Formats: sequence, C-alpha cells, structure tokens
Amino acid sequence: MSTFAKLGMGLCLTAGLSFGITIMYTGQLMDASCYNQNRTENGGKPWVQCVPTSSTTNFAIHTDGRVRMLDAAGDTKAEAALQEGALKLNKKGDMPVVIDGSRHGNTIDVEGIRSPGSDTSVH
Repeated sequence: MSTFAKLGMGLCLTAGLSFGITIMYTGQLMDASCYNQNRTENGGKPWVQCVPTSSTTNFAIHTDGRVRMLDAAGDTKAEAALQEGALKLNKKGDMPVVIDGSRHGNTIDVEGIRSPGSDTSVH
C-alpha cells in the first residue's frame, strides 16, 4: 500500500472517530454575553460573576478550567431548562450543569442539558 493511501485511510479513520462522539461535560453554566464583555475583569470566578438569568439568551459552560460556548440549539435548550426551573443555583451561587454533546473548536453542539443528579434532560 502506498504512503498516500495509508495517509488517506488514517485521516478518514481519525475524522470518523472525532465526528459525532457525544461527551458529557460537567461544569458551571454561564451567561456567554456577560463573559465576553467582562472577560478581562472577571478574575478567578467568571461563572459566579456571569450567572445566567431569565433574560440570558447566549450560554457558555466553564468546564475543566476552560470556557466553552454553546451552539444555537444549546442556547435554546439552556434557556428552556432555565425557564422550566430544571436548572437552579446551588448554595455557592453557581449553576451546575451536565451537558451531553460534541465539541467543535470552542463550541459545544448540545444534545441535552440537565442539572447534576437529575435524570431529566432538555433535548
């Protein structure tokens, strides 16, 4: 088999493995607009300073020391979950979430969002 064919097969395999794999992200839900506007001022805990409210329309998650934006469908799902009361602040003032989805760059394509410990997910 030629080197070119091996390279092509390797790239196809890698692309197939990285596309469509659903991962569970656990972290703190944030108001993405607040975060983007105050990124340099937030210091140590942007997820506390940018806690989403009922008027939030753009969301992000702080997970594994990084902030990742939600896709448009994820924004809609997070907004619905927040309005339904499925997502709530904890005693620390954080809004913990579990998001099922796949990452593309700095964005998570959200399949479902729920509160930790809940079996009910907004899809």
